[in-house]
Amino acid sequence: MTMVWFGRYALLLGLASASWAVLGGWAANRIGNVRWQESVRGGVLALTLCTTTAVFALEYLLMTGDYAVRAVYNHSDQALPLPYKLGALWGGDSGSVLFWGWILSLYAGWLAWRSWSREPRLVSTAVPLVGSLSIFFLLLSNFVVNPFWSVAGHPSNGVGLDPLLQNLVMTIHPPAMYTGLIGLTVPAAYTVAALWTRTPWAEWIGSVRRWTLFSWGCLSVALILGGMWAYMDLGWGGYWAWDPVENAALLPWLTATAFLHAVQLEQKRGIFRGWTASLSMGTFLLTLVATYITRSGVLKNSVHSFTGTGVGPYFVVLFWLSLLAFAGVMWSRREMLADRRPLNSGLTKEGVYLFINMTFAMVAGIVLVGTFFPVISKALVHQSVVLNVSFFNISTAPLFVLVAVLMGAAPAIRWHGIRVGPTLRQLRVPLAGGALTSAVFWLAGSRTLMDGAGAGAAGFALTSMLLEYRRAAGKERSGRRARWAAVPAAVWRNRRKFGGYLVHMAYAVVMLGVIASHTQSVSVVKSLRPGQSIRVGGYRLRYEGLDTVLHAGYQTTEARLAVKTGHQRWVAQPGMSFFPGSHQPVAQISIHEGPLKDLYVVLEGTSGTGTILLDAMVNPLVTWIWAGMFIVSAGTLLALSHPTSRRKRGRAQDAAAGLSWPPGRFTATEGRDPL
Repeated sequence: MTMVWFGRYALLLGLASASWAVLGGWAANRIGNVRWQESVRGGVLALTLCTTTAVFALEYLLMTGDYAVRAVYNHSDQALPLPYKLGALWGGDSGSVLFWGWILSLYAGWLAWRSWSREPRLVSTAVPLVGSLSIFFLLLSNFVVNPFWSVAGHPSNGVGLDPLLQNLVMTIHPPAMYTGLIGLTVPAAYTVAALWTRTPWAEWIGSVRRWTLFSWGCLSVALILGGMWAYMDLGWGGYWAWDPVENAALLPWLTATAFLHAVQLEQKRGIFRGWTASLSMGTFLLTLVATYITRSGVLKNSVHSFTGTGVGPYFVVLFWLSLLAFAGVMWSRREMLADRRPLNSGLTKEGVYLFINMTFAMVAGIVLVGTFFPVISKALVHQSVVLNVSFFNISTAPLFVLVAVLMGAAPAIRWHGIRVGPTLRQLRVPLAGGALTSAVFWLAGSRTLMDGAGAGAAGFALTSMLLEYRRAAGKERSGRRARWAAVPAAVWRNRRKFGGYLVHMAYAVVMLGVIASHTQSVSVVKSLRPGQSIRVGGYRLRYEGLDTVLHAGYQTTEARLAVKTGHQRWVAQPGMSFFPGSHQPVAQISIHEGPLKDLYVVLEGTSGTGTILLDAMVNPLVTWIWAGMFIVSAGTLLALSHPTSRRKRGRAQDAAAGLSWPPGRFTATEGRDPL
């Protein structure tokens, strides 16, 4: 029990450290005491150390199997493999709240350690804001869902981890999701701090963009990993079902994407500042909405949510307090939200970026209303109405297609205005690429108007991005650079721009994978006796018999299938795993992946005579969706690697537009942004 008390005291000390970071930080900023500010930095680092100690203490208890501890008893057992014991930290509500607070403290520690000396005015104000959120999570961890609370008696084994979570992808997915969601706290804190201290936009918006980009990249990877887990583990052949918890994670991704495009308008033209600040703060609020959906149980039609611990109402209070605080700051600093110049025309690059912003905001609004529609309908007509998958698909698909069209057209459109002739000439090849893609998908079976438009838009955007790389390489070669080195040199020279293009290519690739897998998939469900065969999508599957395989803690019934397609032959072994204490078997799906299609086989049931019920599917281009994850990661890292300096000329530009800034106690520093 020594480690248990070690963890409990670490949480209490972390709460005290966070309290000093907030109270001492506000006091130090008010009186301008540098020594106090340094002590606040120490308090933040102490907070990081305490939460890290608590997390390592809980991980030690999980690894050693101290089942007298509630978090260990509820989510681990003796037969659980070590990687899943480590992942059990975020398998339940108490551990996930602690994990959330720990990641947040790491961000706060990074601000105090690396960013304080570079941006003292901003960080000294942002740290107490981040610390306030740390206090919230540490209060929950100490007094509401303490992972170190004990259970009655002296259990020798635990309940175990949900079998559906015993998957390597699900071990990676939650940390990526938490890192992305929690990281969006920092841009919101920076925005509030900058508005409150009246710091000129040019001196802080670059930092906010980079923090948002990092968090957005993690969230993008997490969303695709979640789809990969659903595809590998749930046995229905899909990867996205518009489940409330899936939607909850998507909402801040949508607004963060809109923010990253809005930042371009601020940095290039100094316009839509109120919209940009609202997106930064609104994205943070949507992370609270996502957490509330996951933990409140208010939307009972989700298969993912944590329920039963009663933490949901606390997030409601935090949401409204944060909303009121954001609204108050924006109102009191409304003069800072004035634009440097008006938008003269929609037929400019500014207009394209604005349309992209509005489109993502519309998708977020549709998803938010559709997700909460059971609650809304219950309040209005006293009947809970759940909107099905068709509603989300029909209402959002045209908007996602519009985004692809705008992304493909943006490189050809100038900032100051469109020139029809040159623009059309530049778009001839992308338009041909879109038409060709649409024709290929039509021949493959995507016959509806929306399918053709989506495939054409994705092909148009993908071709447009590839041409930008080709043009940049051509400019490098005109300087007598070797052909093989032209593209890397061009990309490295402007990593931010081409990292963005790479992300846009990922969007198009994922879009093509989604369209193909939804419209061209074929499935055969049939009962088979040993020796019988079925054919599906060019594959022949011959059933040869059943096997029983014993594993540590569970057993699996597997069907042996001899698969043949062309000259390729292999054995597929779909099965059903039976875990102690679980009433339903867990599907062990056989997936034979290929660059153009997957063979996806699910054993639906068996009989005592050896007859099986088999569901065999052929899903085209699903691997393109997973490939999109790696392309997004590469593009995000490439864009983050580009150095960004504070643009001192921002003050002069604002002054020319009639905006003035009062003198502050601190001045911004030149150099790279904190990431």
